[in-house]
Amino acid sequence: MRRLLGRFRPALPIAASLFILAAEAAAMTPVASPLPFFQRIERVGLLCAVDAEGGPAMDVGDDALCGRAAAVLSGLLASGPAVTALAPNDARIAEPGTLLVLVHATLRHEEGRRLLALAATLQRSGAAGDAPFFMMPPQALALSDGLDESRLDAALRRLLTPLGGALRANP
Repeated sequence: MRRLLGRFRPALPIAASLFILAAEAAAMTPVASPLPFFQRIERVGLLCAVDAEGGPAMDVGDDALCGRAAAVLSGLLASGPAVTALAPNDARIAEPGTLLVLVHATLRHEEGRRLLALAATLQRSGAAGDAPFFMMPPQALALSDGLDESRLDAALRRLLTPLGGALRANP
């Protein structure tokens, strides 16, 4: 028995660390278990803001960005809560059944090219828990001449896919 245990002893710390890492990863994954924050959502409302450095908004404005983000998220959900673009001060923002998604696009000029950064945060009025921290990593898109709508949709899809998964997993 000692001989057998001696053979596996060097592998035990590795196995233990893998077990701990797997448990930590499962705890950080929003779709691993039901989260109160994502339960009983009746609608997903989007508010969007476009910030272009040194001038007017880029090729897409706040309303157009929200329309595209709503279409992408609706496609990711297929069924589930309704997704709609909201206007500032809309009464539905404060309703407990609303998950508010704030989408922010920032356009900056870096080293002779334009860079579009997309980020999103979640808010919910009266939620039983806090929003998951950094669930949706920001996305960046290098722009050449103009805004390629298919590339924008792909970046929005990458940004919103974790949210779609969490909404599907937490009825």
